[in-house]
Amino acid sequence: MTDVQINAGIGAKSAKRAATRKPARTVKTADKPLAVMDEDTHSEAFEALDPSEKYAVFRDVGEELARVLGAQVIAQMLNETPLSGREIGARLGFDHSALSRIARGDSKTGPTLWKVFALAEALGYRIELNAVKK
Repeated sequence: MTDVQINAGIGAKSAKRAATRKPARTVKTADKPLAVMDEDTHSEAFEALDPSEKYAVFRDVGEELARVLGAQVIAQMLNETPLSGREIGARLGFDHSALSRIARGDSKTGPTLWKVFALAEALGYRIELNAVKK
């Protein structure tokens, strides 16, 4: 069994994957750049939000983490397996086009956690998640 480690932003992308990757999404912003907040100011601003706004922040961050980290983990597993995407779909019951979209980072929400674990199990990987106390 092979371990998959989740390390956001670390590791080189393959030349083929980099060549086919769409440019990053851009958001129109005001002419003035946002000021950089120190940790205390950031904490104060977050604490000033009402509960529904805090929920929205966590939801949006969670979706982005799922999309980015899910893409990295699935891409790693797909790149290291000798099976093609179509073979994975046929043998293991995964939608090969959805897996490809996720691995390229083209999925709007990323994979569900159960999909990452199910694919890992099917391909002989073990996913490890951990939390570290502040």
